[in-house]
Amino acid sequence: MIAGPEKKKKIAVIENGLFSTYTMREGLMQRLLKEGYDVTILTHTNSYVSHVEKTGLHVINIGSGNLNPWKVSKYIFNLYHALKNLQPDVCLTFSIRPAIWGNFITRYLNIPTITNITGVGPLFISKNLAYRIARSIYRHALKKTKKVFFQNFDDLNLFVQKKFVTKEIAERVPGSGVDYQKFSPVANAKTNEENFIFLFIGRLIKDKGIFEFVDAARIVRKKFPNIIFNVIGPFWHQNLKSNTITKSDLQNWIVEGIIDYQGEKKDIRKFIAEADCIVLPSYREGTSNILLEAASMEKPIITTNTTGCKETVDDEVTGFLCKVKDAQDLADKMEKMYLLSEEDRKTMGRKGRQKIIKEFDKQIVINAYLKAIHEILD
Repeated sequence: MIAGPEKKKKIAVIENGLFSTYTMREGLMQRLLKEGYDVTILTHTNSYVSHVEKTGLHVINIGSGNLNPWKVSKYIFNLYHALKNLQPDVCLTFSIRPAIWGNFITRYLNIPTITNITGVGPLFISKNLAYRIARSIYRHALKKTKKVFFQNFDDLNLFVQKKFVTKEIAERVPGSGVDYQKFSPVANAKTNEENFIFLFIGRLIKDKGIFEFVDAARIVRKKFPNIIFNVIGPFWHQNLKSNTITKSDLQNWIVEGIIDYQGEKKDIRKFIAEADCIVLPSYREGTSNILLEAASMEKPIITTNTTGCKETVDDEVTGFLCKVKDAQDLADKMEKMYLLSEEDRKTMGRKGRQKIIKEFDKQIVINAYLKAIHEILD
């Protein structure tokens, strides 16, 4: 009797949004497809659906479960039924909401799961009710998870210390990694040689340090009015209201002439190439993809001396570290960067790319996932 073709193994990926699938996890998703897996993304759909599906991935809209109890219940219901119908061989989760609800459901359905803790933000320090609930639930959510990847050692050690995970299943990977061939230097990309450009790229929420960026810009422009401060990134309303900015905030900054807001971009390489320095004064990250991509393109960076940011920079060598939530210190580092010679900044950029290739190659992350998936399936 002739055996039929071997049935494809199914992988379900639970994401908060398709933008991450289309950008930072594109390399991993395409490698899974190349390895012969049938991959379905369970997420809140948006304008990137057609782009993602063209690559060979399937997409199921399970909605977005924010703090509204009805929406959370609907999100859990949709996620349960999607996983039950799919019956994947392995499930991957990214970020807090998929990690918590996804792991409870996959445990009930006996689906082996690999979770990536992309960052904890204020999870362990906030007194907000939502974060207190999340801390309580997290304690039980990862008990049966097969593998938990962390993007930095601080988060890994914290979860082990809190007994959210055991050392045996915890492993650190270098963030989401970066495709250093895709994010490579662009010669003569700068179109405006007269003006120095600082560029902020990130979701427009307080935790990314957007207020400190604006305040620092005000300080610096008093001395150097020719400096341009560009901002790229989407409004983000899935966070707590206390962590979001309003459209009036943004409009006031634009009218004031402090920043030039360029919206959300699918491909940020052109904008990184045109900038002189990338700035991200975040309060905490898993590992910042923006900083990895910028350094890979030989741009010096300024970021905060905190988890998920400090690992991407060798201070005074590939960029500068500043204090968290300190606009004056950020302004000082911006001024210091501006006053460097062009050759010194280029040297910083070259050393930054060398660091990225050595420590943050995306292939390291992809290999870790393939190894974990193979171990589960074998």
